[in-house]
Amino acid sequence: MKRNDYLIKRKFNSYLVPGILMVIAMQLGNIVDSILVSMFIDIDGLTAISLSMPALCFMQMFGFTIGVGGAITISVKLGKRQIKEASGVFSVCVIAVTAVSLLFTVLSFLITKPLTMFLASTPELQTLLEPYLFIFICFIPALNVCLVLANMMTVDNNPKLGAAAFVVANAVNLILDYIFLAYTDMGMTGAALSSIIGFASGILLVIPYALSKKRMLSFSIREGFRQIKTIGAVIKAGIPQATYFIMTILKYYILNAFIQNTLGADNMSIYAVCLNSVNIVRLCIEGVIGVVQTIGGVLYGEKDYYGIRRLVRRTVIFTCVAVAMLMAVFLIWPQLILTIFSFNKPDLYDEAMLSVRLFSFSFGFYAANRVVQVYYPTILKAKLSTIDTMLDGFVLLVPVSMLIIGTIGVLGVSIATIVTEALTFTAVCVYRIIQQKRGKLPQKGFLMIPEKDRENLMDLTVKGSDEQAVEVSKKLIECCTGIGISSDKAKTIGIAAEELTTNIAHYGYKGNKPSYIDISLSKTDDKLILRMRDDGVPFDPTVYSADESEEYLLGGISLIKSIADKMTYTRVLNMNNTVIEVAFEAAK
Repeated sequence: MKRNDYLIKRKFNSYLVPGILMVIAMQLGNIVDSILVSMFIDIDGLTAISLSMPALCFMQMFGFTIGVGGAITISVKLGKRQIKEASGVFSVCVIAVTAVSLLFTVLSFLITKPLTMFLASTPELQTLLEPYLFIFICFIPALNVCLVLANMMTVDNNPKLGAAAFVVANAVNLILDYIFLAYTDMGMTGAALSSIIGFASGILLVIPYALSKKRMLSFSIREGFRQIKTIGAVIKAGIPQATYFIMTILKYYILNAFIQNTLGADNMSIYAVCLNSVNIVRLCIEGVIGVVQTIGGVLYGEKDYYGIRRLVRRTVIFTCVAVAMLMAVFLIWPQLILTIFSFNKPDLYDEAMLSVRLFSFSFGFYAANRVVQVYYPTILKAKLSTIDTMLDGFVLLVPVSMLIIGTIGVLGVSIATIVTEALTFTAVCVYRIIQQKRGKLPQKGFLMIPEKDRENLMDLTVKGSDEQAVEVSKKLIECCTGIGISSDKAKTIGIAAEELTTNIAHYGYKGNKPSYIDISLSKTDDKLILRMRDDGVPFDPTVYSADESEEYLLGGISLIKSIADKMTYTRVLNMNNTVIEVAFEAAK
């Protein structure tokens, strides 16, 4: 008997599809949005959208920062079985993002025109940009609240609803985009309005979430204000996201102005194509990498270091395959990318094709940096992620881009991206290694986690059956007595594991779905802790009563309750997590 990653793999697969759907919905919405604007307005409309990015990123920064930071904080608390505290964080996040977003709505009538003149260099671009900006600023609460709720639903046993929120939002967006642009004269106002209405539609999915029996988080204004101090932990976990948006704002503004002044407005169109190509990259890899954020925080809270390793390994494999396929498309068919974005400047076509091909060589390093940016906040080491984000988003990118673009022209956009992504990942790895050698960062290696929990005595995975239940009991008893635990306490642990394993084997799974159970035993100074995890149907043994014996042949559950000092249950990541604590007592 030994630990395997069967449950982690099954959980990875179950969260992968919703995660990919969520990213596909959002990024495909951005891509098709850009295509429709290019088609029904012109390439200058796409340029105007690119110019709006500093302002839009600033407003969305709060939704993403609180959404991602809150999801990480909540997942760790759920892993520690702190349900009430997790609900408090949920309430704080919803209240905070709503308040900040409404402030933008109030200011929208005052700041739109000055922002437009600040971002666009020509009257033509200003005319396209101003109505687009106004709609987004005025109705930004719909977008930010949807972002927060989708992240919360995903981490709270409802990944399909979280993905559905983005799918609905972007489906409505694209339908209205086509209607507004093709059949009305709303122009850029219609492009912005369709996005806002789409996200408002996504919020409606909070209704089935509120009615879901799988939901563990609850919203309370009173609890939210009572735990307002937890917003600090949320922001700390979300700092990499906030840093990303701040760096993106500065990057977009400085490079937009530099390219317009140095190369002219026509070359901005090539930059806009490369900029929007990043959405295609995200479309292919963000859903995979995002699984680390959803599952990893819970595993870290549970100190399941083996599970984290297997999770990251699987994520890297999937990401590498996606990057290889994506590079092939960009290298072989660059004209397809240009056609997608309705590139219509014949004099720049050859340079544009070469720029697209060169740009693809940054994808591998981009993916590596995204893993860094997502993984380290999950294990509460956000500093490394923040450094990576700062280097990648501004500190290296802007000076390198200005130097290379100023020297060789518009091709420098792609070359600077490659150089920046490679230097960023290398610099962060070197910094991590140096800090680990100095003892300022834990452990060795990229993951920075122990080989196993120091308190762990046994960690194994079994296939649910009566035979395996007996073997688990024997192995646990041998382990306990072997380290000096009294015979009575050893038998208590053995009985508990056997009864729960038998219960899961008989009642936990429907049909022919194989049942696997992760079992770990750890020891603190004063107690033994038995943890059992499975992904079968929800069953809470702590509320099982003797009068259920006619339905379930589980008389042993009552016995476990009588001999255990504490027994707790949570349903996290759609898995049953039962923890039994028994006072430590050494053999005499």
